[in-house]
Amino acid sequence: MTNSTVPAKQTSQRVIRHAEYYIHGGDVVFRVENTLFRVHRYFFTRDSPFFRDKLPYPLPPGEHAKGFSDNSPFDLEDVLHVDFERFLWVFYNPKYSLYKANIGEWTSILKLAHQWQFVEVKSLAVRELERLDIPPLQKIVVYHKYAIDRNLLQVAYTALTTRDGPITIEEGQELGLEIALQLARARELTRAPPGGEKSGHPQSLLSVGGAGLDVLIRDLFQLSSSEKVPGCHASPTPARDKATHINGVNSNSTTGQGRGGWHSNQGC
Repeated sequence: MTNSTVPAKQTSQRVIRHAEYYIHGGDVVFRVENTLFRVHRYFFTRDSPFFRDKLPYPLPPGEHAKGFSDNSPFDLEDVLHVDFERFLWVFYNPKYSLYKANIGEWTSILKLAHQWQFVEVKSLAVRELERLDIPPLQKIVVYHKYAIDRNLLQVAYTALTTRDGPITIEEGQELGLEIALQLARARELTRAPPGGEKSGHPQSLLSVGGAGLDVLIRDLFQLSSSEKVPGCHASPTPARDKATHINGVNSNSTTGQGRGGWHSNQGC
């Protein structure tokens, strides 16, 4: 799988019909880069407020239709051909409920679902990503970028906090200033010697572990606690919007963490 960037302008390449997703029974034609996709508008107007606004049907009197023919396609700008192809697979998967894809493919689907407000497709992408073994740095970057529930990142935050090597400049650039600083603070706190003095050695042995580490990560990154640890009294999480949690999609959710969360039977 290759990674590429969206060209600044539509090239003069010959426009072609997609081999699989130019469906003659379809009723809307999209152009992505130099490829035409003919699919069913039903999926788009049913699931996405973005497309319900962009693809009104029937058209208001006097308006010209976009997407009704190859000569007048609906252009999807700032979208990669490969991403749109992967996104359509969700609706036209011949395996029905069997959705087997890798991290890059689900990330493509998540990207467009987030961009176009396909809530259920976004929920599916998050659910499937949670089944995969995603490197901690990559998971944090992706989940922050597409507004996924941060409670699902507790294990990833912990992994970068407790690893021997510090956060590199390149990693900090990927993470962004806020998260990089939070991780640096977490690494400092987990290595502080008893009494609160600074160790001066960012790679020194951890001074916090088990349930205490769990509480520290939740407090520092403002995560919800899925269960109370006996004998521990963590600072309350700041009040947040009580939005509905849908499989980890809503970043303001106050539900518990996702699959693989950090659990410990140790005391504080």
